[in-house]
Parts: sequence; structure tokens; C-alpha cells
Amino acid sequence: MANYRFDHCSPVSDNTESGSRTLAQRVYDTLREEIVDGALQPGGRLVRRELSKRLGVSPMPVTEALLRLENEGLVESRPLHGSRVSLLTIDQLRNDEVLREAIESQAARLCAEHVADVGLGKLLSKAKLADRMMSQGDSNSKLGMQTHLEFHLEIANCTGYSRLGEELQRLWLRRLMRLNWLKATHYRKPPSDWHEQVVNVIAQGDPQAADAKMREHIRFGTEHDQLALNEFLDQKVVAGGKTA
Repeated sequence: MANYRFDHCSPVSDNTESGSRTLAQRVYDTLREEIVDGALQPGGRLVRRELSKRLGVSPMPVTEALLRLENEGLVESRPLHGSRVSLLTIDQLRNDEVLREAIESQAARLCAEHVADVGLGKLLSKAKLADRMMSQGDSNSKLGMQTHLEFHLEIANCTGYSRLGEELQRLWLRRLMRLNWLKATHYRKPPSDWHEQVVNVIAQGDPQAADAKMREHIRFGTEHDQLALNEFLDQKVVAGGKTA
């Protein structure tokens, strides 16, 4: 596992209040990426002293970062046991998918209702880029995953309701970003214009059709949830060198 020491990243020190917040953000970003990528496996212990030493910071920014990750569902704390990476089960995955469908279908509906105010050109560009990245079939492409996420966030942002985008991003960064990409590139590839299709329906200005299209889009490939989850967990075992 890489050592993400921050000693030379910037002159900011954690001896000040603002410095501590900056370091906490860096620790948070690093740990979140390691959890989402699979470097930190579900159930793995997160010992503050060990993390502080590995990341080259004091315990305070580590504690702040772990609290943020706990609020987002990526970390859980147990009395007398400390913190660990949250476990991941098929039931948890499907609960996240139901929440995602509720948010994104409503976002598509709102975009269609106000299609004249929506930046369709930007949305279409993001759709084509996501389709192009997905068609390459690289199940480990971080750029592809980020491009995919940005397309869906753009739809939520077009609604004018910022909380939709915030909650959607929270869901995707839990585990859906990695698993959705894995399913689309490894198990059942969608049509080459899969995301462009969504934009074309939104452009028609029919909220009901946009809602239905987004639900179809989200449910695509769900029959492979368990397979994708198994592979995701297997990758974590390989990355960690042991089972959880």
C-alpha cells in the first residue's frame, strides 16, 4: 500500500487550526480513495495511531477524517473496538441502488420539465464522453469511473436543487461508482450510446418519459450485482493480502 505522507505536499503545518483542517481534508481524500478503490477492505480496522504514522500527520486530522467517512457510511465505529471500514453486503448494495433510482429518476423528470433552462450541450458532451470511456471496457479505469459519475451529477445539478447532487454523490462514492463501472465494462456492456439516449429523452421535454428512461438506465445490469460484488470483495482481499 502506498505511503501518502504529506510532509512535502505543501508548507501547511497542522500546528494551526486552518492547517489542521487542510490536513484533515487530505487524510479524508486519501482514505476515501483507498476504501473506494479496494486498498482498504471491508471490515478492516482503522487504527488512528497507525494511520497517523503512515500518513505522516498527528492524530487530530485522522480523527476528523474518520468522522466524515463515518457520516458518509464508509466507516463504522463500535464501542471498545474502534473504527473499521464498513462491511458491504448485497442488501446494502441494493438499498443504495433504490435510493439512487429515486434521486436520479426525479432529477431526470425535473430536467425534462425545465428543458429550456438546462444546458443540454454540456450534458450531451458528458454523455458522449462517458459512452466512449465505457466502450473501452477497462474495468479499472479511474478516469472512466469519474467521467461516469460526472455525467450523472450533471443531470442532478441541472435541476437547480443542490441537495440532489450532494446526496447522489454521497451514494456513488460509497461503493456504487466502482460496482456500476465494473458491471458495465465486465459483465453486461450497455449500448454504445447508452448515456446519450438519456439526454435525448430529456431533450424531448416529457417528464414521464425522462423518468422511465432513467429507471431503465439504472436497472440495467442489476442481475449481475452479486457477481460484481463478489469480484469487488475478491479484489480487496488481494489488495489487503488477507481476508477480512
